[in-house]
Amino acid sequence: MSQSPLDIVFHIGAHKTATTHLQHSIGNVSDKLAEAGIQFFGPQSLRQPGKRLEARFNLPFNPRKSNADPRPSDVVLDEMVQGGHRLLLSEENYIGVLFDRSTDGPMHRIAAPLYPTAGERLMALAHKIAPQGIDVCLGVREPAGFLNSAYGQAFLAGHFIHVNKFKQQNPLSLVDWADLVARLRMTPGVRNITVWRQEDYHLCTDQILRVMLGDAARHVVPIRRLVNPGLSQAAVQHVLDMRSAGHDGPLAHLARAEFPIGPTRPAYQAYDREERALSSEFYQAQIAALDLMDGVTLLRPQG
Repeated sequence: MSQSPLDIVFHIGAHKTATTHLQHSIGNVSDKLAEAGIQFFGPQSLRQPGKRLEARFNLPFNPRKSNADPRPSDVVLDEMVQGGHRLLLSEENYIGVLFDRSTDGPMHRIAAPLYPTAGERLMALAHKIAPQGIDVCLGVREPAGFLNSAYGQAFLAGHFIHVNKFKQQNPLSLVDWADLVARLRMTPGVRNITVWRQEDYHLCTDQILRVMLGDAARHVVPIRRLVNPGLSQAAVQHVLDMRSAGHDGPLAHLARAEFPIGPTRPAYQAYDREERALSSEFYQAQIAALDLMDGVTLLRPQG
């Protein structure tokens, strides 16, 4: 069995909250972290065939039973930990994909409630590998910004749903982080939850890393480049024009490269001023609720 005590920290995303930037920054120093007794597993390690957490620990919702590791969970865990004292997982898809694939259009509708199976998935994992519980880390984002980014992701994946239909299918009220965290707080096997606003990400990076890595956070230097940039207003319009002219292919990717966001090209915005104001009010109420929850630490910029 792995050396005790073993801390397991799981960064569960969420999607569209600078998750990839954080993963790349940590992954760049994984060797130094291993020397400090911390093993990091991000998407590159957890999305390969047979290497998803569902397969590694043969969890009930593993979609491909043929890929399941037949060995006892403690043997698999020991192999991952390599004698260390902390296991840091970071995989936003584990708690559920961004779009609900059971509805019309694979990238048209976000599940309601937000990440409906997150609790049961974390409970199943904790039951297998973390009798003392898993510490969960979660970035959240203002609803209009979250959905605006999700709409851009649908475009990049080649799903050109009309913005009005997308907004109708995905109301702002759907993005309720306080409800998600409240459900996670009730989940057996979830120990502590640390939350931060995506809008504060760069101001809170040091705090986030300390929660995840302890003293070893000093090894991480956040990468400077922007990961997964969004679409500009000009890029979206170009895609729509090309579609109207009968063109097909990776239109959004080409348009993003040709019309990047910049001083003269504002980012695409699907929501008007009134909608953004309503979103901000809803978000502020969620943040206030999170700040009052037992067992939840809300990180804020310091100084």
